Amino acid sequence: MARVILADTYRKVVTTGYGNQPPRTPLLPILLALLLHACTEPPPSEGTFLSLSYNVAGLPEGISGSHPERNTPIISPLLNGYDLVLVQEDFVYHEALAAGATHPYRSEPMTDPERFFSDGLNRFSVFPLGPLTRVRWDACHGTVENASDCLADKGFSVSEVTLAEDLSLLVYNHHAEAGGSEEDVAARADNFTQLGTHIVENAGDRAVLVTGDTNLHGFDVDDEPILSELFTTTDLADACRTIGCGDDRIDRFLFRSGSDLVLTPTEWAVAGEFVDEADRPLSDHVPIRARFSWARPE
Repeated sequence: MARVILADTYRKVVTTGYGNQPPRTPLLPILLALLLHACTEPPPSEGTFLSLSYNVAGLPEGISGSHPERNTPIISPLLNGYDLVLVQEDFVYHEALAAGATHPYRSEPMTDPERFFSDGLNRFSVFPLGPLTRVRWDACHGTVENASDCLADKGFSVSEVTLAEDLSLLVYNHHAEAGGSEEDVAARADNFTQLGTHIVENAGDRAVLVTGDTNLHGFDVDDEPILSELFTTTDLADACRTIGCGDDRIDRFLFRSGSDLVLTPTEWAVAGEFVDEADRPLSDHVPIRARFSWARPE
């Protein structure tokens, strides 16, 4: 209605003027500004997004626990069903992984690793992404044994994801130390101490989403204390446990709300579409997905 009234007023003024006065064209900018103001939609105050976390087993064919030469091109277009995709072990086949994805915003893979492989962490998003920071773990264990973690620049990455005007959250992607030896457990604990410290020192009171391959087995005598300490340090919670999904996995979505954003998990599931024509998994990890609702605080 406001648009119609303003448009009608503008038409009368510019064609007939007021009373016996001639048309006053200097009013044009004012009327146009009023018209634009009346037609401007306020930024959304709430919404949802669907996210995927997927270790794509992108080590070279023959070393990988899967068959990435065959499977990565199949994975790629399936990523388009998700608003925000975080992948791990995207080491060698990134071009194939990105080829069929249509997300307008995506990370550039690490190009100058200090070790034999990069960190393997990348992301695809329908939401604008801020600058990406990559951090290598301080601790690792094993080169040609104990899961060979020290052959890659494993660590975590973080960037802002803008959900709406003046509203964003910090999204972390990570791949933690693997293996089950005492040295592996110690390195993994150090990984999450490092991650927790980074969140405390850099996130302030903002909303945070942490995804990735934790290599932490829920309720395991060695791993559960590491996860509990991270929760205590950062106020993060596990999305699966929060909604009672009953399927604790090493690939996780961890989240918290912030002073400017309320973040709530509403769905959690295994992403069952990532299989080939024979119904075989496309990676040695099962991808997980979670839907989150978000809202500006009242």
